[in-house]
Parts: sequence; structure tokens; C-alpha cells
Amino acid sequence: MKLTEYLEAGLVVFNVQPGEVADILSQLIDPLVRDGTLSSSERVLEALLAREKVLSTGIGQGIAVPHAISEVIHSPQLIVGLAPQGVDYHSMDDAPVNVFFVLLSPPDRAGHHIRLLARIARLARHPEFVDALRNCETGEEVVSHIHEYEQEHV
Repeated sequence: MKLTEYLEAGLVVFNVQPGEVADILSQLIDPLVRDGTLSSSERVLEALLAREKVLSTGIGQGIAVPHAISEVIHSPQLIVGLAPQGVDYHSMDDAPVNVFFVLLSPPDRAGHHIRLLARIARLARHPEFVDALRNCETGEEVVSHIHEYEQEHV
């Protein structure tokens, strides 16, 4: 199981803009709204915000991993968002977030969801991986970079 099995170039959001957490999450799920993957963006947004209320998914070092399980999601979805200028996401270390990994899963894939979160966490602890990801300019570069790093480090 690799992250790139669930990520494609069209699911990379560049230039995530500052705003309230709900606004940021809306920007991040927009590719799935546009392509019709999400039957209810409101319910997905509610699930993501409910998770944020428990504890911020801004894990520090400029990284956030918003995630949710919802019955309106039919298969695991991964979105990568990049905010070069950094956005306030109420991270645990109070630092701005530059890289988002958004993971959405259906209820019958909860175990799979946990394994994908662990995979993201293992990659995110490599500063050189995150730094290079921040500098990607196209969705294809992002997918390629993640793929290469997964081959070597996870």
C-alpha cells in the first residue's frame, strides 16, 4: 500500500490561501468536489472539522494531516495541499503550515485509513522530503517525489 496509489496530479492543490480552518479545508477538498467524487462536500467538511475540534491535525514542522472517515466517501482519497507562504492552522507548535496531506476514507476502510496515516507520518518525519515537496511546481512533480521517497524510505 503506497500513498501514490491514492494520489494523482489533479489532487494536488497549490497556493492554499490563508483563512479560517473551514476555509482552508474547503480549498483542499475542492478537487474532489469539482470532479464529482464527493457526493456531499458539506458532510465531509463537517467530518474534517469534527476531527479538528478533538485536536489540531497540524502536527508541527509546517505539516498538517487533516483526515476523516465518512459514509459519503466511497473509496480512500488523498489530497496534497501546498501553501508556500504558510497558513495559520492552529498547529501544535504554532508554526504556519506549508504542506497538507488530506486523507478521507469510508467507514469500512478504517484499518486501511490508519495504515495510510502511519505512512504519511513516516514520510513527514524526513525534513528533506518535506522541503523538496514544498518546492514542487506541478502535480506531477509532487506525485513523482512522493513515489520516489516511498520507494527508498517507507
